[in-house]
Order: sequence, then structure tokens, then C-alpha cells
Amino acid sequence: MPQRSESHWKGRAASMSDYWERLNKRRIPRRAALKAGATAMGLAGAALVGCGDGGEAPATETPAAELTPQHGGNEVIGLPADPGGLDVQQSVTGYWVSGNFNGYLHSVNLDDQKVYPQMAEKVEHVDEVTYVWTLRRGIKFHDIDPTFGREVTAEDVVFSMERRRDDPSIMNDKQLLRDYTASMEAPDPYTFRLVNTRPYAPALDEIGNPSYAIIPREAIEKWGDLSQHPVGCGAFILEEYAKAERVRVRKNPDFYMEGRPFLDSIDWALIPDVSTLYQAFRTKQHDSCGATLDKLKVEELENTPGVIVRDSPNYWTRCLLLRVDRPPFTDRRLWQAVDLAVDRQDLIDKMAFGEGRFNGPVSPYLEYWCLPQEEVREFYKVDIAEAKRLVAAAGYEDGLEVDAPVMNTANLTKDAEIVREHLAKIGIKLNIQVRDIAVLLAQHLYAGNFQMLWFYNLPYVEPDRPLCQWFSKGIAGLSFTGYYSEEMDNWIWRERSEFDPEKRREIVLDAQRAMMREHGPQINNYTPRGWAARWDWVHTVEEGRGLGLTSRNFLGIDTWMTARH
Repeated sequence: MPQRSESHWKGRAASMSDYWERLNKRRIPRRAALKAGATAMGLAGAALVGCGDGGEAPATETPAAELTPQHGGNEVIGLPADPGGLDVQQSVTGYWVSGNFNGYLHSVNLDDQKVYPQMAEKVEHVDEVTYVWTLRRGIKFHDIDPTFGREVTAEDVVFSMERRRDDPSIMNDKQLLRDYTASMEAPDPYTFRLVNTRPYAPALDEIGNPSYAIIPREAIEKWGDLSQHPVGCGAFILEEYAKAERVRVRKNPDFYMEGRPFLDSIDWALIPDVSTLYQAFRTKQHDSCGATLDKLKVEELENTPGVIVRDSPNYWTRCLLLRVDRPPFTDRRLWQAVDLAVDRQDLIDKMAFGEGRFNGPVSPYLEYWCLPQEEVREFYKVDIAEAKRLVAAAGYEDGLEVDAPVMNTANLTKDAEIVREHLAKIGIKLNIQVRDIAVLLAQHLYAGNFQMLWFYNLPYVEPDRPLCQWFSKGIAGLSFTGYYSEEMDNWIWRERSEFDPEKRREIVLDAQRAMMREHGPQINNYTPRGWAARWDWVHTVEEGRGLGLTSRNFLGIDTWMTARH
């Protein structure tokens, strides 16, 4: 997947430059709003891999457009980890499952940056700070306790936004609603208006992400949260959630997109062992593959009759964070020492069979916004001698020990073991502490209780959020690392205040260069190439590339199946 040329992106930026004018003037027709995406696995099989892509189909595949979509069927999808609860506003790890229960105001197509209304029939960017959504009439919450199929109104949108902003159990980023929103109101049952305190270019992308689900007040009043009782107006209704085992959903017959979903039900099988998960797909127990695919597995699958394999841009960036407001990383020389010692190509060779890219601050597969790969590779050259000198200059001539919590996934623990070898060369002994994701988040990341920490950045499809690792308010409204730089804050606000796509892109690129020169608090590692696989009886209405997290392929709405064989 070579990166596209600069002339390609300049041409695309030009086509995007009238974005807001088009958005204000156009009532997007229902057919466009029903634009389909990639395979139903979306992030389901890519929980720790990447988003689905619509690259060129194998020659043996019958294009979905030549087939007639069929209703019915049950899709079985493998998952490598429990979603961590089904409250989409609370959980930062289970969007690929919990998103299926909910409705969203709109989604943003990553490929063309267009806004596609979902619950809204019209989205208006009135001026630099004012946004208005006009809701479709007749949208119903699930016909189950406690909503019993009542109509969704704009007051539900206000409640959902207020809950996301105010509930302390919700750890998703609250900056837009808490710090930069002047007002949210429902002037009538079908109109929601949001006014910001200042221009905020990522606003529509932000509100299009899965944590901005529209939820009913009475469900929160009855159960406190939706972690075990996800009620919404989405395409599917929960039938069973057995933690660490399975999730089963059935279609919502009252879903607001006529004729969708096609499937009667979806089962997610939770299998943490990578080999077992992969073999479940190979033996046709699963319809879509949930295992991380590397070059060797892809070669095997490409030679397996009936398996469709596609490139899948991987937005899950691997990184390590430094807690820089407490020893030992209060000394910036240690940041640079670590950055110089980490051998990204060694990681790619050992973990991805040579198939991967060096990370900058923004995912190397988010191609419109990321730095050119050759530039990033030139910057991240290994220099053990200089790294050793910096460690000694920081007062650690005899070396030092660093505790490092790591998420309990095979890929990250192996990454940590390889980097432990790298850091040993400069006198840093890494004490790896493997943690379940819930423990890692609650006791280490959000609590700031770490010296160095391995983590996946979520698959952000807009540049503002990943840049916020260098922002004083951080990604989730707080700094995980204790880092502060007035210069970096200024870069963030420059890109947030620029609505012209080409000008904003140049700011984002220059901001990344400045952030890389900091050598922390995030040490950018690498991202392996991503693939997705499914059996040829799983189809979508139209194969498209790069739709964002609340695109409808992610929600399984356009997936349909023919007979297994």
C-alpha cells in the first residue's frame, strides 16, 4: 500500500475546499446517506488490527453489485477480546460491538470527508461555531424495556450529549462538550442545535464518532448505565452478553433505515488465543476473521479457496507513553535516549514480517494527514552511542530500572519484549508488567500510575485526537503523561481553528514535525500493515474504502449473506 503522492493530496484538498458550502447547501438524499462500506467485520475482527478497506477484489470474487442482497442469515465473527461492557459512551474498547445498538446523528466518510446523515436528515454548519441537525421523524428506540418503541426526539440528543459530558464514569474525551460548547438545545422535537465558544474544525468528525451515540434517559435512570442493558435505536438489539465468551444480537425490525439490516442476527465469539481464533475462521466456524493477520497468514488465506482477503488500513497505532512529571522522565535527555534506542525496523521485521510503517504522531495509514513515510524514517534513526551518552548525562551512568505496564495482548507484550532488548543496550532495564485492559486503563493510564506504558491509540480517523497526546488537556480531557508545552498547545489550536482543508493539512504536518522533535511524551513506534478476511458468502451492498468508525459498514447494516458452502 504505497503512500499517495503530494499532487494527489493537493488535488483532493482542492476538491474538499468547498466542503462547508456543499454541506450547508445540500440536503443529502437518502440514497447517498445509505452509501455502503466494507465488510461487516469492520472493526469487529480488527479490534486490535485496523479498519476494513475496500481494495481491489480478488479475480475470483463476484462483485457485490452484481448480486441481489438477501435478507436473513446469522453472521459469526471472531473477537480477540471482550468489549469491556456494552455502554458505547463508557467503553473505549468495545465500539465494534456496542455501536450496533445505537443511532448516530451522522458519520463522516474518511475517503472524501463528506458528512453522511444517519438519524439526521440534514446537517447544517451555519457558521464557524453553530451546528444544526434536523432529525428524521418516526425514529424509534428499541421495542424493549424500558423504552418500548417510543419515538426519539431532539431532547434525547440533548440528554445524550449532557450525559457524555457530565457522567464521571465516561472516560471518552469531553473537551468539545465540556470546554468549548456554549449551548446545546432542542428548540423543537426534531431540531438539535449546538453552539461552540470558538471555532473548532474537528467538531463534525468528533460528533460522528461512536461515543456520541443517542441513548434514552429512562434506560440510564433504570440501570445506571448501559454496560449490560444497551438500549438504543440502532440496527440490532441485544439477545445475550456472556462476558469473555460471546455477544449475540438480533435485528431491530423498526430500524429507521428502510430495508436494513439484512442479517437476522450476529454472533461475536470471544477467543483471546490468537491461534485458536485464526483456526476458527480457517475451519469455517467464523464467517469473518477476527485474528490479527500477518504476511504469512495472508499468504495462506490467499491460497484458500473461498476466502476473500483485502488490504485494511490499520489505524491502531502502537506507542509507548512516558510519565514526564515524575522521575526518571522529568529529565528530557531520557526521552530522547529512549527515542533513539527504539529500533522501529527491527520491530516491523520481527512482528510484521517486514510489512509495516514507522509511526509519526498521526497514523501512517491516515494518508491525507500523516507525514511522508520517508521523512519519518529519516527522523527515527537508531543511535545507540548517543542514547547511552544521554542516559549517562542524565545521571544514570550505572543504568536505571523502569516499570512498564503493558496491555495483555500478544502483540503488545511481544513489542515490549523486543524494546526491552533495545533499551538494555543503553542501560535501561525494563520491568514489563502485563495487565488486563480494564486494569491498565483504570489503575495505570487514567490514574497516571506508570513510568512507561505500552498502549494502542484508538483508530482515530481525524488528526486532532492523536495530536492531543501533546496537548495540555490530553486526549480524554486530561494529560495521561503530565506533559505541558505552550508551543504544542498553540499548534493544536492553530489546526483546530482552520477550516480550509489544505491549509489545515499543512498546519497538521508542521505540528507533527514539532512534536517529533520533542522525543516524547509519546514514543511513536510502528504500525503493521493490516488485512481483513472473510468467506465469500459474506457480502456488502457496495465495496468502499475508508469509512469512519460510525460508518454503516462498521455497524453491520449493509452486510448480507448467501449460503455457506
